[in-house]
Amino acid sequence: MSRLPSLNSLRAFEAVARLGSISLAGGELSVTPGAVSRHIKELENDLGVSVLERDGRGVRLTSDGKRLRNGLYPAFDMINRAVIKARRDPRRRRLLITAVPLFATSWLIHRLHRFAGQTRHVEFVVTDRFNEVALSEADVAIEWGTFDSMTDLIAEQLTHERIFPVCAPSVCPERTLAGATLLHRHSFPNRYDFPDWPTFLSAVGLEGCEGIRADLGIRVSGGLIMDAVREGMGVALVNTTIAHDDLKSGRLICPIDENMETRLGYWLLTPESASDRPVVQAFRTWLLNELANSFVEPDAGESPDVRTPAHET
Repeated sequence: MSRLPSLNSLRAFEAVARLGSISLAGGELSVTPGAVSRHIKELENDLGVSVLERDGRGVRLTSDGKRLRNGLYPAFDMINRAVIKARRDPRRRRLLITAVPLFATSWLIHRLHRFAGQTRHVEFVVTDRFNEVALSEADVAIEWGTFDSMTDLIAEQLTHERIFPVCAPSVCPERTLAGATLLHRHSFPNRYDFPDWPTFLSAVGLEGCEGIRADLGIRVSGGLIMDAVREGMGVALVNTTIAHDDLKSGRLICPIDENMETRLGYWLLTPESASDRPVVQAFRTWLLNELANSFVEPDAGESPDVRTPAHET
């Protein structure tokens, strides 16, 4: 294995290449511009090639410098992220949770106090995904859809779900969709993979039925759809985890018995770098238990809970 140049000279070069200035690099590294220049000269002597050249207005990379820069960027980025994680005070037990909005507001937030009661010295930060918290920043993320294996990310399916319509009891007293106002999800592009009304009606054999107009209705932001349903604005398609509490309490009903199978579900995404943290492991265990305990046999006349916990299949 060949001897590597000094880390100080490589850091100085990386800063100059990124910032395009020796003086700016010196400011970032808290050294003088002269010290940066000496590090660069040391690096060039070690490599036997020139990595910088002056152009009158400052410096620019040579072809050898560009190749070195392209190789160093990902390496220093990995080092920087590793240092940031290592600097976390181990006495400060912090858990940053990010979740899709409906799961956060309709299920998680009503149960999280039970986990907080078990871990009294943990600082919780809960945010929905619209705040764009990066997965690299979050300790755990709860997402909707389907996920393949990803580099540096552990993806674990929490639930397999079905899709069906719900509404307030006053909206469909006759238990039919005929004449009902349908609520359509209005979501940002590529945000969610969720069946729309034409897809659902076709899947359950109700496409073209008299009085059901899938082309009409009210468009509501996906994050507000449950609020609209609870206020009696119309009938919406939901998944079973989200509807569970409202159906159990009688606040909402299923106007029809038909439901649609789907491969979609909720997933727990955990960066590998955070997976061995005790508070992350405790949250995962608690979350799985809460989901399992929410599956109860319905009494006669209640809408069935057709969701399946992923860990029981």
